[in-house]
Amino acid sequence: MKRFKVFSLILLMGFVPMSHAFEAIVTGAVQRTLVADQGRWGGCMMVIDKTLTDYGLDCPSQWLSFSCSGVFAAKDVAYRMFDSAQMAYALGKDVLVTVDDTKKHNGYCYANRIDVLP
Repeated sequence: MKRFKVFSLILLMGFVPMSHAFEAIVTGAVQRTLVADQGRWGGCMMVIDKTLTDYGLDCPSQWLSFSCSGVFAAKDVAYRMFDSAQMAYALGKDVLVTVDDTKKHNGYCYANRIDVLP
């Protein structure tokens, strides 16, 4: 009976879909920034020079939203993160971003942290 329960549990686990909730730390250079009206793409975004799928993320492109529209972050915090991305771009500095592929604006992943590297 115990073997049957173990076998049933293993068999059942094979049919449970794996969730793809993931957060990853990505380091790279900012290639572009964007500000959009009406909250499109979260209102502000950046492009990083890394392929996000290489980090196991379910992100369709290299664009990342900071959610300046206020959906995933307070607007003032999101704009400060975006300011950091612009500063890194202007100074040619790399950034370290934490990307959350469970939160998206129009399909583009959300970056909930950005560090400008020396």
